Amino acid sequence: MIDEKVLGRVANAGYTMMRNQVNATSYIESFKPNQIKCKKWLIEEILNFKMQWDRVLVLGSWNSILLYELFSEHGNVTWFDFVDIDPEVHRHREIYFRTNNIEMNYGSIIMDATEFSDHESYDLIINTSCEHMPDIPAVYGPLYALQSNDYRSIEDHINCVNSAKHLATKNNINKIFYKDKMNMRHYNRYMVIGYYS
Repeated sequence: MIDEKVLGRVANAGYTMMRNQVNATSYIESFKPNQIKCKKWLIEEILNFKMQWDRVLVLGSWNSILLYELFSEHGNVTWFDFVDIDPEVHRHREIYFRTNNIEMNYGSIIMDATEFSDHESYDLIINTSCEHMPDIPAVYGPLYALQSNDYRSIEDHINCVNSAKHLATKNNINKIFYKDKMNMRHYNRYMVIGYYS
């Protein structure tokens, strides 16, 4: 789980945002219990394959602070690139890192994740926001770790799936190493990890 060191960092950054009148609603939402549960599940399964990653791309990244902290606790990533169209989420991440004096081993890319095409440069590509965007077909080379859900009553969920296999098929993953679902009470969260070959 998230330990007291990380909780302290979350509070430090939240206080900095409040003091500087930065809207922190999205930042706070990213640490809700279901977010922690799903990110923990993702990282545990990814690290079953490999502990060390050179370049990790996160599509539809939100602030990705949970991903960063969980990777740092249990594995190692040399460099992250975070792609999200919302400048605010990149600002939240920067405040988090600067406030807590954490080395910024990442790039922030403000653009639509579906338009980012240089997938071949990465050894791992993560998208935990598949329900929020059109499918992004996997390419030969990187390992993909994707999450989506069947929670169709949310307006922003424009691309839900019915199963982990459905998620894999829609995103061009034909060599599946892991697929499963997690019951979230009102909906199911699906995850697939695999390659296009």
